[in-house]
Amino acid sequence: MLNREEVEKRISTANGAGLVTILYEALIENFKDSIQCLEDKKYDELKYINSNSRDILAQLISTLEGDSEIAGNLMSIYIYLNKLMTDGEIKRDKTSFENSIKIVKPLYEGFRELEKEQSPKVVMGLTYGKGQLEECVLEGNKVFKG
Repeated sequence: MLNREEVEKRISTANGAGLVTILYEALIENFKDSIQCLEDKKYDELKYINSNSRDILAQLISTLEGDSEIAGNLMSIYIYLNKLMTDGEIKRDKTSFENSIKIVKPLYEGFRELEKEQSPKVVMGLTYGKGQLEECVLEGNKVFKG
């Protein structure tokens, strides 16, 4: 289960790819919880989790821009995930949720890498020069004195 405070902190500091990564992570957790609900025969809880997963899919769909091939492919994946969730709920089949995890995991890993690439590399600190104290910011290979 994702820690709410940790997620809120991640959301507040995430770039665009990081926000998508968080959504994929939540979907994976939901699919794992859905499998557990089926094993425990908690079907009302399964409906609630699937409703939350559909909300996440709706949010992911809202991030798609234009009519590029990538956007079209992601849309198809999101629609297919919704179908798998529905089938898993109706048929009470955990295989649908296991397959959903297999589909989302590579997307999650790809966006996690993209998040790392897009993150600014900034280091701040104080330096001591001859008789003076200066504030410095390091971005990439450049040093800025403030």
